[in-house]
Amino acid sequence: MSGTKRDFPLIRRVHHSVKNPPISDIESELRAKLDEFNLKKLLKPNDTIAITAGSRGINKLSTMLRTLVEYLKELNTSPFIIPAMGSHGGGTTKGQLQILTDYGITEEAVGCPIKASMDVVKIGESEFGTPVYLDKYASLADKIIVINKINSHSEFIGEFESGVSKMCLIGLGKHEGAKTYHRLIDQYGWPRVSKSLLKVVLENTPIVCGVLIVQNINNQPSQLYVLRPEEFSTKEPVLLKNYKENTEHLPFKEVDLLIVDEMGKNIFGAGMDTNIIGVKEGSSIQVRWVFVRDLTKESHGNSQGVGLADFTTKKLVDKIDYDKMYTNALTARRTDSCKLPIFLRNDKEVMNAIFDMLSEQERSTFRMIWIKNTLELEKIFVSEYFFNQIESRDNLNFLGDAESLQFDEHGFLVNSKKYWYENN
Repeated sequence: MSGTKRDFPLIRRVHHSVKNPPISDIESELRAKLDEFNLKKLLKPNDTIAITAGSRGINKLSTMLRTLVEYLKELNTSPFIIPAMGSHGGGTTKGQLQILTDYGITEEAVGCPIKASMDVVKIGESEFGTPVYLDKYASLADKIIVINKINSHSEFIGEFESGVSKMCLIGLGKHEGAKTYHRLIDQYGWPRVSKSLLKVVLENTPIVCGVLIVQNINNQPSQLYVLRPEEFSTKEPVLLKNYKENTEHLPFKEVDLLIVDEMGKNIFGAGMDTNIIGVKEGSSIQVRWVFVRDLTKESHGNSQGVGLADFTTKKLVDKIDYDKMYTNALTARRTDSCKLPIFLRNDKEVMNAIFDMLSEQERSTFRMIWIKNTLELEKIFVSEYFFNQIESRDNLNFLGDAESLQFDEHGFLVNSKKYWYENN
């Protein structure tokens, strides 16, 4: 590294190789999995079938839902979609329908009705003496199919975290169920509560199968599974373990500053994957400071998780819908992740504030990684401290020469525009 003093380190664009290639034809793959599962055998003509659609960003979810709807119609059944997303969308029907619309999930796009309500019915009682809830429209269906991607959770640690099992509880339980279950989780822990409640749900609902999606580091579906309900508690833990072991995250474990272009509910429950930003218990990544620059439009102002960052901009703060964020935070009983970090007028002020804190030695060895979001890690920027290490890594290669941090006339970073957005 040159001994020349700079305000900020040089950066380079890096390509992070995708270990798990995407499914080339998602429609054909889903149909093949449904045939292999022999779904037809479990359905009767004219069955009404509720299909869950959650609030997490699942690449090609609209396409998969349309394919599933077409498949079910070919079996002479009557499918419909229900929003299954706990308290998201401000815990309102209108808010949850808007989330689906943003994902391209409309009645016209998927080819079936969307039945949305925050009403629930009691389907049983937990061992803890509390009601177990189910979405009203799902309770009227002959069969239910749950869909979700497998992922780690922002806070929960257990054999399964985010997947079809959680969809059965927090998703199908709507806002009322989410509030009730989070209280139990605080008292008894996620592993015990989730196993206990899942048993009640599966015994008292006509769930016929779960479609589980595994995505790679570029947010693309790489594996699909169709599970029987009795397999949720046995196969999902194995798939989660494999996901954690085989999914690439940040290429370096110790980082001084992680710049995140965008956070949002479509990306992760806490806006940013807590494993990647190094704040989840047991995470192998150590990040000194997190600077999140913006909030996704799909979040509709719900910036739950912004409190996990150390720095942000007024641009992000001005987009916050506090009613939606606090509804989500209070439902999840998380009063930490909705607090505001230090926020300044623009990116340059944030970067200046960070570097003003550093000694000369710290500036010369500053370890910085810049990502689009915690779902898409195929393309990243790294600071010059990592340049030599990149050259020795088989799964990393440079895509350009060293460049300085560039700001527009308003003080916002512009290096990432062509790299992540204009070329997509």
